[in-house]
Amino acid sequence: MADADTIDTLSGLERLIELQAIYDLKARRDHAVDLKDWDTYARQHTDDYVAMSIGPNPIVGGRAAADANAKQLENVTTVHHCHTPVIEFQDRTHATGVWAMEDNLFWTRDGEKQWLRGFGFYHETYVKGADGQWRFSYRKLERTHAETSPGAKAIAYDVSGENGLVGAI
Repeated sequence: MADADTIDTLSGLERLIELQAIYDLKARRDHAVDLKDWDTYARQHTDDYVAMSIGPNPIVGGRAAADANAKQLENVTTVHHCHTPVIEFQDRTHATGVWAMEDNLFWTRDGEKQWLRGFGFYHETYVKGADGQWRFSYRKLERTHAETSPGAKAIAYDVSGENGLVGAI
């Protein structure tokens, strides 16, 4: 929750401008993943960014996260949808966010089409740099439900991070 100092220092219009900048950052991130634009993805994250969405262990750094995603998703088509964000400002340069998400992943294994459809929440933190740009400093994926094709279980766990599949058979 925002404290009184944040409310006093961010006018209503400033808050809306900063919210829009974070919304744009999130949209560009989703587009970068789906388009496999790993250089753009890396630039959207701080050097000390912590990823808890790529595998069971944290990955530190925007470039390291981009490289891990590139490897993990090399032959996978992805479609990400994020919506209904709740963004809270701690001050003018720090914010947290929770986004409802849906991701769809498609690939072929041994000639058979495989898929994963996941639902849940991204928990994120953002830092506004000296250059005036917001960047991700932390992300954790919390899956609340996932559905997969019969042969998808192994990649589904790898892609969804520290959470096992919920609702998958």
